[in-house]
Amino acid sequence: MIPKPPTCRLLVLAIPGVVALPALLSAAISGHVRAEGSLAPVAGAEVRLQADPASPVVLSAADGSFLLPVSPAGAVIVTAAVPYDRGAPVTYNIGGTSAVDGQTNAEILLPVIPAAANPAYLPPTALNGCGFCHADQYAAWLESSHALAGTDPWVADLHSGTGTPGGSAGYVFRDTHDPGETGFCATCHTPMADVFDPGNVQLDEVTSAAGLDGVNCVACHQIDSVDGDPNGLHHLGSATYRFPEATEYPTELRVWGPLGDVDYPIMRAAYAPFFREARLCASCHQYVNPETGAPGQNTYGEWLASTWAVPGPGFRSCRDCHMEPAAESGPICTVLPLDRPAEERRAHDFPGSTPDRLAAAILLRAEGGEEPGRVRVAVEVENAGAGHAWPTGISIRNALVAVTATWNGQALAQVSGPVIPWWADDEVPGKQPGDLAGDPGTGFAKVLEGRINGQGPVVRPVLFIDAEGVNEDSLIPAGGIDLSEYRFAVPSTAEPGDTVEVEARLLYRRSWRALAVTKGWTVTPQGGPIEVEVARVTAAVPLTAVGAAGSVLEIPALGAAGVALLALLLAASALARLRRRPVA
Repeated sequence: MIPKPPTCRLLVLAIPGVVALPALLSAAISGHVRAEGSLAPVAGAEVRLQADPASPVVLSAADGSFLLPVSPAGAVIVTAAVPYDRGAPVTYNIGGTSAVDGQTNAEILLPVIPAAANPAYLPPTALNGCGFCHADQYAAWLESSHALAGTDPWVADLHSGTGTPGGSAGYVFRDTHDPGETGFCATCHTPMADVFDPGNVQLDEVTSAAGLDGVNCVACHQIDSVDGDPNGLHHLGSATYRFPEATEYPTELRVWGPLGDVDYPIMRAAYAPFFREARLCASCHQYVNPETGAPGQNTYGEWLASTWAVPGPGFRSCRDCHMEPAAESGPICTVLPLDRPAEERRAHDFPGSTPDRLAAAILLRAEGGEEPGRVRVAVEVENAGAGHAWPTGISIRNALVAVTATWNGQALAQVSGPVIPWWADDEVPGKQPGDLAGDPGTGFAKVLEGRINGQGPVVRPVLFIDAEGVNEDSLIPAGGIDLSEYRFAVPSTAEPGDTVEVEARLLYRRSWRALAVTKGWTVTPQGGPIEVEVARVTAAVPLTAVGAAGSVLEIPALGAAGVALLALLLAASALARLRRRPVA
């Protein structure tokens, strides 16, 4: 039940010559929510104070009426928003009005979103569409991988061989596939070009400014639904866009977002709660090969399978890590400044696997111990801080642990334990610096396999567009721990008191080594290192056992007479055992 506003009291001011006036000691703000133009009542609108996280939220009644139980000290903006539903017969932008404590006739008008689309719409660039008013967000986005998506040289190398000087070497999609096939690269990398002809746009033929902007502001904020198949490719699967016709507001100023109180005269915002959910990101970060069903990215699925996706105190979604709140309150619009709480001021640089974040999220532990004739090394890699598997995302990313044991500077021979997989090497004949396959260690990767263009022999690894299956999936799930053990032989010349130095290095590679070497990539598209040392652990193992700290004891050489005597002893022992064997 909605509480009634407190009774008004008449205060008599005992000052000669002053007329007594009524005043409200405590009250609420009430009124109606109506559709702009028709003034029809709007039911189910969420009513709150703008930019006030402590404000209660009430729903408008069937007749549009509301009563908001607040007592602000001065004039405030009261907003109303109907959570956007693409299937609703009428949809609204957010509306608001100024009101004071105790006001009973507040009228909030919700602009109706035009039902018709704008067939001539040309999406704006991030700067022209949003950057002038949202300068901080624009500056952060410029530093993001989203801003580079449309011109990413690695993607161009893989699609058309045109991104870097060596990009035409090795695999090139357009050189190995049927004419007209696109590989769907433009669908996520240049969505504002592909959205008007979904799946049919060649990445290297995109020329529009908004397309080359990559994943710019409207590429996200004009998505109006992500209710489809999460394994579909962006607007070929889960996401839909809406570009309303330009009436009193240009199409580019009709946007969707997670805040239900954005009422500014410069633009028209719709309240879309799904912007807070991981499925928004799944639109581009979760997909399969549309013909074979082989997985491309599975980041959303990995998150769903983790404890991070369970409602409760441990719940964390994509934006909790990749769009962290600001350190303090402040405006999100530079033209109409309004102080908003830090929670509502989210980062737009979308940080991912930076060295610092990797070191904080992926933990390496190693210890060494002595065994007879051996040194044992136990290694743990824990995915402690990522809400998805590691490494995640596109399948060319991989990681590995390299383990060594040395005595007096001499590398000890491995006698048991896993070795680093084949995919850690390049394709240049011979062992090159950085080729680690076959060395002591283990690897973490999703290796896709399939026939190029569906023809010829099975190749591995391949990109998702050629994938027909998974050859290896050794990713570490969220919260998971990979355990491995290695044993190294101690030389016979080692002595008690000597020390064996053991070392484990955790390396993250942003590309298959063979692919990077073939294409001539030396840095990432963002200018960072292709290989990151996430962690390094060293330990000293003192040798204590007789015969050189657990080393294998040497048997003195025997002369001819000694060999003959040993043979006689062995023969006599065998004969004695035969005589003791029971008869069947």
